[in-house]
Amino acid sequence: MTTEQATYRYFKVFIPAILVYAFGSVGLTVTAENVAVPPIALYALSLVPILAMMCVFWAHWRFAGEIDEYLRLIQIKATLVGVACLLVVASGWGTLELLADAPNLQVFWLLPIFWVSHSAATAFISKKEGVF
Repeated sequence: MTTEQATYRYFKVFIPAILVYAFGSVGLTVTAENVAVPPIALYALSLVPILAMMCVFWAHWRFAGEIDEYLRLIQIKATLVGVACLLVVASGWGTLELLADAPNLQVFWLLPIFWVSHSAATAFISKKEGVF
């Protein structure tokens, strides 16, 4: 499989899944705040964005397996940068909440922090290595 085919297959799953995640999360939040919904229904509805995010991670896993070793290394490095940023933000902000009475950081924001840092790292590493 070529890199272009693998990228097409990745985005064919990634874009719809991330849209379902985003709209599902926002819709669920608005519904929970404005409509009297039984808690069991909220738990059931929360499976929609959770399953969508699982699809995103599955698509990324498949993508990394379909590209060549060099591009896979770039993806792995970017994932490590994303996880490092996520851990720094989570532990750093947690320390601020504990010691400096900072406002709570909702756990919901950790996923966008990961994907933004992962995407930025992918672009930076790819540019540095001359991939594009």
